Amino acid sequence: MSADSPAFRFQLWRAALPPALRLLLTANLALFAVVLPAAILGAFGLTLPYTLLEYLALPGDPGTALFRPWTPLTYGFLNLVGGPSAIWGIISFAFAMYWLNWLGRDYEETYGGHRLFGLYLGSALFGAAVALALGALETNPLFRPLYFGAWGPATAVLVAVATLHPMRGIGLFLLGVVQLRWIAVAFVVLSLFNPDASFLGAALFGFLFAKAQQNSVDLAAWARPLFGRRRQRSAPAASRNPFARKPPTA
Repeated sequence: MSADSPAFRFQLWRAALPPALRLLLTANLALFAVVLPAAILGAFGLTLPYTLLEYLALPGDPGTALFRPWTPLTYGFLNLVGGPSAIWGIISFAFAMYWLNWLGRDYEETYGGHRLFGLYLGSALFGAAVALALGALETNPLFRPLYFGAWGPATAVLVAVATLHPMRGIGLFLLGVVQLRWIAVAFVVLSLFNPDASFLGAALFGFLFAKAQQNSVDLAAWARPLFGRRRQRSAPAASRNPFARKPPTA
């Protein structure tokens, strides 16, 4: 394999990822690769049975979800829809993975892989609980959609980081340097135009997770054995903490 080949560069990039982020991105990318061909065909009017989507997405009906107990987790890794919205699904997935890779790497390197892993899975479960609770109150089955997508857990990571480091600025195209707290608020507010109970539940979990962390309560302690103890570095905290860096420029 050539050192300049995209496959080799991808392998180098993946090997450099911290373990929890590598696992989360791999799961999302693997499932995306499985669903993508059918979605592309659907964009050209070839209607295919989306059995995989139906059985991995979270049903809005609690009765159906009861017989698919894996869906409160799997829906958080299932991305993309078919038909005319397939292109938008690809773009949305790319941005979700970008935010997860960027903020997730900083968060894991600062606070440990078990916390990122626990935050992602916990936000998916909490978002599913909120969606199913609302689904139980809804009598019209038309308002019980299928829930899927990584945007909920990715936004939970954003909200958690913004809660822990609200004043950190990042450079955005045309907007200049914007503080993370306002970016998190914008994500949540924009989601209200197309309400998604699982998304809002995941965002709320990110906030609660970070507030618990600030009070020395580790809600992801259960995941610590999966990743071992975080390596301690001898460098001063300010130099090894990526959230203490100067704001990037646009």
